Amino acid sequence: MLWRRNGHVGAKTYLFVHSSLILTLYICILSCTYTYTHIHSEARVISYFSRPCSLKVFLPPKMLRRTFLSAERRIPFYPINSNNPIVFFDISIGSQPAGRVEMELFKDVVPKTAENFRALCTGEKGVGRSGKPLWFKGSRFHRVIPQFMCQGGDFTAGNGTGGESIYGHKFPDESFAGRAGRHFGPGTLSMANAGPNTNGSQFFICTAPTDWLDGKHVVFGQVTKGYDVIMKVETQGSQSGATRQPITVTDCGEIKQE
Repeated sequence: MLWRRNGHVGAKTYLFVHSSLILTLYICILSCTYTYTHIHSEARVISYFSRPCSLKVFLPPKMLRRTFLSAERRIPFYPINSNNPIVFFDISIGSQPAGRVEMELFKDVVPKTAENFRALCTGEKGVGRSGKPLWFKGSRFHRVIPQFMCQGGDFTAGNGTGGESIYGHKFPDESFAGRAGRHFGPGTLSMANAGPNTNGSQFFICTAPTDWLDGKHVVFGQVTKGYDVIMKVETQGSQSGATRQPITVTDCGEIKQE
């Protein structure tokens, strides 16, 4: 009931009360819209078909809310095989060094894919068909999506449209058996592609479980040290994949095991 004076509603009171009701309704609508958007944005499919090496990403709600405070304790995920190569990236964020990441390559499971990445770390193959050195040094992580992955390896174009393998532009999926077919979570090292049998030089390092990529992207290694550096890189990403600052591989190579 509106307050009345002498049986009639005062004009000022009428305007005040109705304005308050409209404002309250507007706030409720905004609140409901935000809640709906927030909830439904947590279960979404993000597809980037404009770039050759793209990942189709499904992010369930529980995964987005999940934190990985104990990720460092699970690195490496598998026991290290001393016969497999160990390679490294020295990474900078902007102009500041972020640290070193070491990775084991699963030569025992996918030798051709592992050799491609190892040689791209050392730069030993010289110049490729693109006219650019077959070398990760100086390349950038061009796409970083928090709680999903960090993608790099495009040393020809730098934006996800390029890259080249040591075997030529593309090579087939080597295997999805065993470790090669399992994206186990933080520290997974896997090949980015544009579909079946389109592997080049682009790769990604997972920062969350991504089992929907099993059987679609070849897993060829794991982070063994320096996952804290990957976590720093992850903070520079966005849901679109654009990075806040340039994330550069300032040096890379192979660590010879004694």
